Amino acid sequence: MLQYIIDGFNLAHKISSLKKSSNIHQDLVNYIKNHKLTGSRNNKVLIVFDGKPNRLSTQEKEFKIIFSDQKSADELIAKRLENMGATSEVVVVSDDLEVKRNAKDQGARVCGTAEFIKTKKKDVWRSKDIDYTLQREITEELRKIWLGE
Repeated sequence: MLQYIIDGFNLAHKISSLKKSSNIHQDLVNYIKNHKLTGSRNNKVLIVFDGKPNRLSTQEKEFKIIFSDQKSADELIAKRLENMGATSEVVVVSDDLEVKRNAKDQGARVCGTAEFIKTKKKDVWRSKDIDYTLQREITEELRKIWLGE
């Protein structure tokens, strides 16, 4: 299971459909969900925004949104990584060079915003062309294994 830590405004400002959003926090969450950018629903997502929450901000089950208040989002991301200990399963999404350098120093993976947006995660079964005959063979083999037939 991966944990994504996303530099919220850094990513949101790279998505043209969000440029005129009246609720950028929720619209970013919806964009990430709709495009399956974090892969499995089991992966955790933390989005860090600069500033204070507005009254339209919401929390999602799979997504945690935090605000930096008086600090910068970059500082919160650095502090979060520092406090995590094991970061090998953490992916930090940002274009900020200092954030990326710090994430690498902490052992986390880094991903630029363009790469993150571009790498839409696909359903493995739908991404492979399996002909009907092979599908039937797989089904029969699994039936034997699981049902003892």
